[in-house]
Amino acid sequence: MREIELKAHVADPGRVRRALSGFMEFQSDFDKRDEYWSLGLAAAGGGRQFAFRVRAEAEQSIVTYKEKTYRDGMEVNEEIEFALEGRKSFLAFLGKMGVRRLYSKRKKGSLWRLAGGIQAELAEVEGLGYFLEVELLAEDSIAPRLDKIKSDLLDVVLRCGLEEKDIEPRPYSQLLGYSGF
Repeated sequence: MREIELKAHVADPGRVRRALSGFMEFQSDFDKRDEYWSLGLAAAGGGRQFAFRVRAEAEQSIVTYKEKTYRDGMEVNEEIEFALEGRKSFLAFLGKMGVRRLYSKRKKGSLWRLAGGIQAELAEVEGLGYFLEVELLAEDSIAPRLDKIKSDLLDVVLRCGLEEKDIEPRPYSQLLGYSGF
């Protein structure tokens, strides 16, 4: 799965919420509690780290590994995800493997969808404030249409009354003060 994402700082979440409601379909509210974990890969040489996320949301937990790249101010990620049965047991297993928790993040907000697969989240990220995240998930290669995808994502940001200068290119990990992966 490929995830292409833009995120922007939001000063007036009420205004953005009203704008989203005017051209996108509301899906649901959410409360995502993420923990980021890391395992040293001695066999890979050079002290490389393998980092992943365990997300608790509603009644489920999901494990996600992303190979992050940044292109022209956008995150373009290859993702591997799976649902997790037995979160408590899985976390105990991680402890036995020597996996360490790096940091946690909580996002509360709302999700909207637009025809064509674009979705938008208006979220309050604990300790950082409000953000608009606009993304497209794709199964196929996105390289030939990356410029069009960026234009479509940027259009959503602009229709919400935000500007290009509001776009935040750094990942939340850096914004939260963690730059270890």
